[in-house]
Amino acid sequence: MDVKLINHAFLHGLAVEVWHDGERIGSGRIVEHTKGFIRLDDGDYYFKAGCEVRVK
Repeated sequence: MDVKLINHAFLHGLAVEVWHDGERIGSGRIVEHTKGFIRLDDGDYYFKAGCEVRVK
């Protein structure tokens, strides 16, 4: 995952989509992010190592 994109989306409250193997598996705003995962406002956690984040 692109750390700069995640930080930008988190700080500015932008909606993102989470993709894994070409499929969208989640979308929303980032409410928490650590070195290993992100959590969206829908309550789901996603591992940074296995997913791609795109700004909507």
